[in-house]
Amino acid sequence: MQVIAHQPHFWFFLQHENKYYLDVYCSYSIMSFGRLIQLTEAETKEYLAKGNTYINALAEGIQYEPKSTYADRHITGEIGDIVHKTIMEYNAKNTI
Repeated sequence: MQVIAHQPHFWFFLQHENKYYLDVYCSYSIMSFGRLIQLTEAETKEYLAKGNTYINALAEGIQYEPKSTYADRHITGEIGDIVHKTIMEYNAKNTI
């Protein structure tokens, strides 16, 4: 698992093997939480065509509609743990 790109205080974009993951910081009313999804095949094609511009737009959609279908796609468990560990290690190496 590796961080490919990130937007501070907003999202992390990661790759593991041939799969892509987007971890978005969401703020909804008085709650804050993360929403982690695996990109679908169609989303992956969009990313490969448009790059981080697409990822930013996707993250905005997730952030502004946290109770949408993205909620059903939220990943937990082993992959969630690996993503969290990877982000923590990335932050530790990239903090000034």
